[in-house]
Amino acid sequence: MKSQRKGIALFKGHVSSEPVEIEAPIERAWDILTDFERYGEWNPFTPAVATDFEIGSRVDLYVRMGPWRLKQVERMEVVEPPHLIAWGTTMGHRFLISALREQRLEAIGEGRCRYRTSDDFAGLLIPLVMLLFGGFVRRGFNDVARGLKARAETGSAA
Repeated sequence: MKSQRKGIALFKGHVSSEPVEIEAPIERAWDILTDFERYGEWNPFTPAVATDFEIGSRVDLYVRMGPWRLKQVERMEVVEPPHLIAWGTTMGHRFLISALREQRLEAIGEGRCRYRTSDDFAGLLIPLVMLLFGGFVRRGFNDVARGLKARAETGSAA
């Protein structure tokens, strides 16, 4: 997938988790999702996150990408309780790699919600990024979704 932005051809990529339905109130799932100090208790893909939740502030992500353990530095873009948290990054120049990760919660009934996470990528290096890491990211996102569901439904998060 290519698009034109200011005369430079950019590639785009998209990775998302399967949506999961959670038998718990959206507020409970949000509290777990934003309790970064406890991510290691339920989140196998991103066992540690450090941020202060301020828009524009640094987000340090410690990610398990298959056999690799990576530290990814991003910036907080959106915090809309209890529905959306998003952070993004630019590596090198924005025409090389930029990404925006969203984690969304949607109330779907009394005491139930749906979770989905996605990452939208753009830049000249995206075909290589998707080839090398796309599968790891997709599996990781599905692990996050399943982990959040299990944590919210067991009542052991608070």
